[in-house]
Amino acid sequence: MTNNDGGGAIDPWALLLETDWSSVEHCCPNVAPATPVILAELLDDDEAVQRTAVHNLWHAVTHQNTIYGATAPAARFVIAILGHPRTMTLGVYLHEERRRPMRAALLQWLGDLAYDATYDKDGPGEPDDVAAVRAILPLIYEAAQPYLTDADLLIREAAVHAAATTLVTPELAVHVPEVVPLVRSTLSTSEYRGYRFLAKWCLVTWGVEPGPLPDSRISGPEDGFSDDPPF
Repeated sequence: MTNNDGGGAIDPWALLLETDWSSVEHCCPNVAPATPVILAELLDDDEAVQRTAVHNLWHAVTHQNTIYGATAPAARFVIAILGHPRTMTLGVYLHEERRRPMRAALLQWLGDLAYDATYDKDGPGEPDDVAAVRAILPLIYEAAQPYLTDADLLIREAAVHAAATTLVTPELAVHVPEVVPLVRSTLSTSEYRGYRFLAKWCLVTWGVEPGPLPDSRISGPEDGFSDDPPF
């Protein structure tokens, strides 16, 4: 198995076994399944189980945009399975109303995670947990690369989202010039208002003149972001 369509082989099940899950947890261990159960169910043979697993990933592992001890190792697993055929299961995921492949939802989750870890200097979680997520931002950027020109528009949008939200970090800023055209052509024209918001946020954050963009103001948290960009 590969971590993406063009990357090297990574065994996601080995990642599950290598992690001491007893030492990390998500927001609600008494309500949601344990993190390794959620992750394993992302590749379940039952598509309904997969869709529930995405819901649990979103609402437990990053509950209300908060980073927990289990978040970084969960993200590593998600990165490792992006190229798996089972991630093409169709459904309505996360804040989107469009039916799309689960791969798009997982890329969006990674992008939202990168945004949450970087938009505030302290981050929404314990410092060590936030630092662990920031440490894997290069992996998120790399994982998004094969899908930046994907034939499926919804996968392509989510991949640009995932790549773009990592670039506020100094070590990845070198990639800004190559991602700017993708943000303009893909995110700023998306039907999803959260992506249109992100297009403006990224361009201004990078110091790039946003120019005329479609209306990116959003009205509520159902779109993934609940306020205007911090500028």
